[in-house]
Amino acid sequence: MKFLSALLALVFVLPSFAHAEQYGNIAPTLKCHYARKDRSFCKIFPQFSLKHNICRPTPEVVGNIEWCREDITITERMECGTFETYEAVTITYRPVYDNGAWGKKFSKTYRKEPTLIVPRLAKNSIK
Repeated sequence: MKFLSALLALVFVLPSFAHAEQYGNIAPTLKCHYARKDRSFCKIFPQFSLKHNICRPTPEVVGNIEWCREDITITERMECGTFETYEAVTITYRPVYDNGAWGKKFSKTYRKEPTLIVPRLAKNSIK
């Protein structure tokens, strides 16, 4: 009886070893860990690295963001001595670099409409 049970155990155990060797050489498709984040000094402190030229002296500009918008009224003196008043908007932009830092501010003024504002005369004003 012991011989028969040992023979049956041997028959059932041997194919499982062969089966394990067959799949042991296949590389797994799943990864155990992900690639690490970029924790360099330039990514953690982009403004400081841009100001002191630590990483790259001239980083690449990705684009500009609108920083501030202000409505203004502009009065200009024409060549013949008349005054022209119109509404405009001043938009302040900042460039954004590829490491996430912001550059120096610059402003542009745009005229809202080509039509002029009609000036109102104040009471008791000198004509």
